[in-house]
Amino acid sequence: MRGIAAILIVPILLSSSWLAASGEAVYSIGTISEEGSSQYVAQNSDLEEIEFENAQFAIRSLRDGEVDFLIGPHHLLADSEVIAQWPTIAVDEMFDISDYFVAIIRSDNTQESGNDELRYAINSALADIHQRGTAISTHQLWFSDRPQLDFSDFDSYDGAWPTPTEGGTLHRILYEDSDLGVCMLDQESPMTRYGNNEQLVGFEVDMAELIMNSIASHYEVELTLFTHDSGVFDNSLSDLSESDLCDVAMSSVKSDQIPGGFTSSSPYHVGGTVILSSSESPEIDSAAELFDSQQLQEEESEFDLRIFAIFILSLFIVREVLRKD
Repeated sequence: MRGIAAILIVPILLSSSWLAASGEAVYSIGTISEEGSSQYVAQNSDLEEIEFENAQFAIRSLRDGEVDFLIGPHHLLADSEVIAQWPTIAVDEMFDISDYFVAIIRSDNTQESGNDELRYAINSALADIHQRGTAISTHQLWFSDRPQLDFSDFDSYDGAWPTPTEGGTLHRILYEDSDLGVCMLDQESPMTRYGNNEQLVGFEVDMAELIMNSIASHYEVELTLFTHDSGVFDNSLSDLSESDLCDVAMSSVKSDQIPGGFTSSSPYHVGGTVILSSSESPEIDSAAELFDSQQLQEEESEFDLRIFAIFILSLFIVREVLRKD
């Protein structure tokens, strides 16, 4: 009888360890539909994904404690105007920095020159803006977290202002047109959206104006900013290359999206995936605690070792009981 009882201990011990690993999800994570954040939840069985149609619905559910955390694109969820409406919501951190937004400029060719000079002027202006701290203060107007760029990103352009070549693009902007045309998109986000006066406003608009003012100050001219809503990204490229509407495109473009015939500035904004919490959220040290795949592998390995140890112990118990019987 003791032998039979001991043998029965083996499946009981093994099943108890299995249940410990295959229980319910530890945390629920809200995501925004079609925003590509599901991959972070899918790699961890301890997380349950709850998808929402838009950011407002997701933030409301986070506030009400229906989800533990919310993740999504920085440009949507770190919106200072939206976060201000929800005092119990906080932007914790950006755990995946992957989006480097740049300005697009036409490349020089045999028919047109001075575009590379314009690119260097924009980069020098960005260096100037970051050195003076105005990029940081502008970022804080639109986003309720810390900026991800600092002056070290622009060291090589500090004071590297080009000399405009007569007949070139930069020379024309400074001394003929006296304005800087910038193609943008209405993204209904802090990057760009329409304000109460039916004009484009947002971080990219403010950055374009800061760039223009820095260029104008250096060359001691007066410039006016002209913004044009191109509608979609492909239109911003065609507007930039086929019309006189734009000299530059700032449409939340990433470096790897730029096709041939165009060149880019240094990044003026860095984005990625952010995590939001509320006063109802569990306490965690960082997003890595939720999404670190290496940590998951270590936990799985520890679980495998636990099963092995239980199995060996069970065999020992059975052997000793049978020997005594």
